[in-house]
Amino acid sequence: MSISPSKSIIEQRFLDELRHHLNGWRVKIENDFSEQNYYSELKQLQSDPVYSKFGLAIPEYVLVRLMGRISISIGRRLGEIYDKIPRILAGARFNLDRKDVVLKFGRLELDIGIKRELLNKIDDEHLLQVVSARIKDFDDSVAGLGIEIRYNFNPNDSSRLRKDVTMAEKLQERNLFPIYLIFSEISPRQEAIERLTRAGWSFLIGSEAEVFMLELIGMNFAEILDQPKIKAEIDMEIRSMMDTLLSSPAFQNGGRLT
Repeated sequence: MSISPSKSIIEQRFLDELRHHLNGWRVKIENDFSEQNYYSELKQLQSDPVYSKFGLAIPEYVLVRLMGRISISIGRRLGEIYDKIPRILAGARFNLDRKDVVLKFGRLELDIGIKRELLNKIDDEHLLQVVSARIKDFDDSVAGLGIEIRYNFNPNDSSRLRKDVTMAEKLQERNLFPIYLIFSEISPRQEAIERLTRAGWSFLIGSEAEVFMLELIGMNFAEILDQPKIKAEIDMEIRSMMDTLLSSPAFQNGGRLT
């Protein structure tokens, strides 16, 4: 019988996922700031009558364009990584592959899916114990959990609610118990919660959501980025990424004022 992973193993799994995303930034920088791409961008500007007439068909402006794109890319991926931290840690805690934790229903994607058939006996008992202690109407005959996470919950359009209703239906069709976690205690709209509760979601809000996730995965995921080993890894990777950027052909050419 396999045993539950230690905290260090969970951290290592998280680091592996983090490196995957950070490497994506590095590859994008290497491609976008390459000599070939730099001269391609400059040629496009020089062939455009508006940019050339306004004196913007120059190396410096090529660098501005490239920097703007990489800034947007980094900001988007930062959001993706932060939003997926609970999923990554849940997968690590229960020794599940990424594809096993990600559940998709058409265009809908669940934050965390945990199927009991994929768990060892110890982890299955742990999951049942944690959920039973926090949700009074939990049915321990279900095939697993479907967890949706919101830091703030103030849906201002009906389409968002319809998607959540549909997600609850899809989960229940597969005998997965729907759990909705909201970490802000001041944002929830009660009428929306009541509607989604009728659809099948069980809500945990504020400290209840935090305690639930802490007990489920054995770590405070809100503080994972402050762990010394992980923080050191991030600092090293970002520094390396910046070095790659500053030494790139595009930066060397576009960074010299003429």
